Amino acid sequence: MIKESRFTTKKIAYGAIFVALSVAINTMRIGSISFGGFPIIFSGYALGPLMGFIVGGLADVVGFLIRPSSTGSFNPLFTLTSALTGAIPILVTRFLGDKYPDYKLWKIFIGVFVGQTITSVIVVPIFTSLLFGRNTIWFYMWKAGIKQALSIPVYAILLKAINDIIIKQFDFR
Repeated sequence: MIKESRFTTKKIAYGAIFVALSVAINTMRIGSISFGGFPIIFSGYALGPLMGFIVGGLADVVGFLIRPSSTGSFNPLFTLTSALTGAIPILVTRFLGDKYPDYKLWKIFIGVFVGQTITSVIVVPIFTSLLFGRNTIWFYMWKAGIKQALSIPVYAILLKAINDIIIKQFDFR
């Protein structure tokens, strides 16, 4: 019996494409508005939570190298947050009983909601306030919550639509 590797050449190549897409989309952001997290989340759904985690971490590192943050310093806490962005949504969706490639929109929505709430609305503001100012956590949470109120449904709908179209052409597994 041959054991299948988690890291096939095909998965690594697709992961690299998702990293490049995330970096490209994040580089083209307007102010703080960006959909660079979408390819990271999609990579988790297409390639599994481990590859989603790796894609998220690499996308953050490569993105920082191409477009350094306004503070000018790299912080691995934000890389961890980006990596979790690729893993949490698919883990939640799997916990709700869906498996690749048959995802239900409402389960995707819950997965993305939980993932983005944990990472973008809770963890990033905590890290930001710890690193840059103690009295700003509620401001950052409020700001992130407003942004995610738009991003979460858009991500869920796009993920479902793109998955249903792409799965006819590509098998990510």
